[in-house]
Amino acid sequence: MKSFLVLGLGRFGSNFAKTLHEMGHEVLAVDSDMHVVQEFADNVTHAVQAEITDEDFLTSIGVDKYDAVIVAIGSNVQVAIMATVILKDLGAKYILVKARDDFEAKILYKVGADKVILPEKDMAIKAAKNLVSSDFFDVLEISPEFSIASINVPHRWIDKSIGELAIRTRYGINIIAVKRTDGTVFSPASDTILLNGDTLTVLGDNKCLKKLKSIT
Repeated sequence: MKSFLVLGLGRFGSNFAKTLHEMGHEVLAVDSDMHVVQEFADNVTHAVQAEITDEDFLTSIGVDKYDAVIVAIGSNVQVAIMATVILKDLGAKYILVKARDDFEAKILYKVGADKVILPEKDMAIKAAKNLVSSDFFDVLEISPEFSIASINVPHRWIDKSIGELAIRTRYGINIIAVKRTDGTVFSPASDTILLNGDTLTVLGDNKCLKKLKSIT
């Protein structure tokens, strides 16, 4: 279990905090609006009403003890900048900040943010990539280098076993599930025969997945 501090309970911050808590992590959520804090309290470990740029408050809760601090005040970049500077001075281990555009992101990186998220831009890019990939869908990026994707079984793989195709050696990917009409085979064995109509869930680095697209 890790511990996280989420500053700001707007739409982005509240969803971020709730998801982390549902994943089993300790989450302290902070917002300046008492009504918002009271409404959200059951969704996290602790919820507190405070100004996120109150240095005395941030000092009192020990921001350096959290694995990461999320600054979710995208509507007011001045507040986000101030909070980032204070958090950096107080020794926060990792600071993730929400921004609205590349210009804001550039400033936030300069004042100490470790990672800046542009939700609308990031979502648009992922949606566009999925839209133009006719055989790839439900792509889940798990790191900058690796992703999990679902593909329709390539025609040349039909009626052949995973071992016969030497998929891991030839293509640099792992098949982690095979979905078919009569159910899903998880962690399929090397003698699993791939059938017409199968949907494969594959794990691999993004370069290998891109190459795999050319044979589908």
